[in-house]
This record gives sequence, structure tokens and C-alpha cells, in this order.
Amino acid sequence: MSDDDLLYLDHAATSWPKPQVVLDAMRRWYEQVGVSAERGDGERCQVARAEVAAARRGLGALCGLGGDRVAFVSGATEGLNLTLRALLRPGHRVLTTAFEHSSVVRPLAALRAPLGLSLEVLPPDPDGGLAATGMAAAIARHRPDVLVFTHASNVTGAVFDAAAFAAAARAAGCTSVLDVSQTAGWLPVDVGADVVVGSAHKALLGPPGLGFVIARPGVALAPQKQGGTGSSQALERHPEAWPTAFEAGTPNTPAIFGLAAALRWADAHPAPPRLAACLEEVERLADALGQLPGVQLLRPPPGPRTPVLSLTLADADPAELGLVLDAARIHVRSGHHCAPWLHQHLGTQASGTVRIAPGAPLGDRDRQRLVEAVASAAGG
Repeated sequence: MSDDDLLYLDHAATSWPKPQVVLDAMRRWYEQVGVSAERGDGERCQVARAEVAAARRGLGALCGLGGDRVAFVSGATEGLNLTLRALLRPGHRVLTTAFEHSSVVRPLAALRAPLGLSLEVLPPDPDGGLAATGMAAAIARHRPDVLVFTHASNVTGAVFDAAAFAAAARAAGCTSVLDVSQTAGWLPVDVGADVVVGSAHKALLGPPGLGFVIARPGVALAPQKQGGTGSSQALERHPEAWPTAFEAGTPNTPAIFGLAAALRWADAHPAPPRLAACLEEVERLADALGQLPGVQLLRPPPGPRTPVLSLTLADADPAELGLVLDAARIHVRSGHHCAPWLHQHLGTQASGTVRIAPGAPLGDRDRQRLVEAVASAAGG
């Protein structure tokens, strides 16, 4: 199937297409390298080791926590599960927000009863945001052991003051866990959190099936799985040193090659101009779509945001609108976006929303094509 006429607007789920250098790097692994970094000492292993180290350094610099504390995992889901299960203890108090992805919601739900967790979920402010003053007050009131929060909503695009949240947690002696899956690659994520977890396949422009956990020195995380690590020692006990302790099993080295290339590409194509162009596009789309009958836009408060626009139609289910757009060769995301708590607050828990997430500015014809397709579903 030709993709020449496909309008892809789902970058908040998975960015596409990837930069050519990402594809070239992964192809290089498959055609020229073919081995894991820590599975030998030959020339090819040395090549793999250098590229994996480059990816660690790039992520460490991005998050301000150092490349030696970067562990690769299969994605943010594994990373958040690993972190929460490693940190939480019986009777712990946990503070989180209603904006969280299921990668936080479901592990907390699974651990709440067995560990007897005291869990507080901060609701959105009336304007759809989450003010730093409200977070500070909740920390003082709840006295959490662990604060886990997302940097931005994957439904509305609202961005939160992660630096202020992390500082308030640190002042209260609370460990902060930050999910940067929606912001890494778009916004600075060096905000002082104790643990940073993210995925490679969104705005970082890397391949899927890869994520990372980065922890500052002094944060103790126990490995949650054991197995082969390529260690030169014949040990029965799983190693405890970073990052080996968290990378049991054969690593996704081709994806790491792709991520290393994506990080180098980002150095040559700074995020602020790309983000500004996408945000302008979101505003143009919002202005046009907001004039259609029956369209409700779910907007974040004024201030920092990601290029995400969610909407509903009065007389059409999001899945129906998604099918209309798909027939017009426009790829968006319809449904609940793995954000169960937020949909309850938005009143969209029954069917979710349609989410539009551009990764680059659209041409006038493409923008009109999207608006006309939504208008046809709206009866306009």
C-alpha cells in the first residue's frame, strides 16, 4: 500500500516516519553487526558496545542524570512497573495524578491491596491543569513516600511544572518518579526527578520496543527480573550494579542503534523550532475544527503544552469518526488513550476521544482535508 497520500497524525502514540538515519542505523546492525554489546569481546561486540554507550550518554545528558545510570528496558511500561515494584513497600503512601497512563494506573491498582498502599490521586484543576501550589499542598497533606507523575497529558497535551513537583517532593523527603514518555524529545526533561522513565518511540523518534529507566545516585532499585547479562563471571546470583542489574536477557540492540542515531539527529535538528511549528499547527486545527457543529475540543490551560488535540462529536462515537478519517487516509487515534482516570474527569469514559497529534506542520490542502473529513462526520 502506498503511503504517499497518508496523513499521519498519531505522533503522541508512535512517531512516524522515522528519520532515515534511524532506519539506516538499525539496518546497519542487522546487516553488519548482528551481536549484543555484552556477549563477547570481538570486533563486532566492540562496535555494538560503543553504540550502546553512545545511546546511554545521550539519554543521560537529556535527563541530567548521567549515562552510567541508564538502564534499557522494553518500554516505559516495563520501566514504570520495574520502578514502582522496586520502590514501594508495605504501608507506603503514594501520591499521583489523574493524568497518568495505564502504565502507572494499573501497577498501582495491582499493588495497592497486597502492599496496603495509601494512594491519593490528584484531580485536574478546574482549568484542566495541575498547579505546582496544589501539588505542594498535596505533598504536605499526604506526606507520600513516593510521588509518581507524568510530565504531560497524552489526552489534552497539558504540560506540568515537573521541576517544581520534584523540588517539593525532595524537600519532603519523598522519592519522585517522572514519566517523560510524552515530553522527551519535545521539552527539557532535566528537572531534578529522582527516577526518570520514558519510551524511545514517540518524540525521541526512535524505534518501538525500547524504553529506559534512569535513577540518580542514592536511589536504590532492586532488579525485578533475573537472567543472563553477558557477565564475564559465572555467578549464580544476579548482578547488582547499574545498568546490568536491570537488563537481564538479550537486549534489543537494533533498537538501541536506532535510538542512538535518533539522538544524534535531534542534536542537529533542535526541538524548539520543531515543537513551535507543531504547536502553531495544533492552533490552526483547533480554530478550524472548533467552528464545526457538534465538535467539542478538550483544551489544556494556557501555558506549555505538547502538540496534541483531543475532540469529541456530539452525534458520533470517536470510533466512528476514526473510521471516517481512516477512509480519508488520515491516521489518528480514537478511544481511551490508556488514561482511565482522566477520562472519568473529562466525562469521556464511555468512548474516549479522537486525538490529533501532528509531528510536523501540515500543508493547507492536508489541513483542509482533515477539517472536511471531520465536518462530514459532524454533518456539517
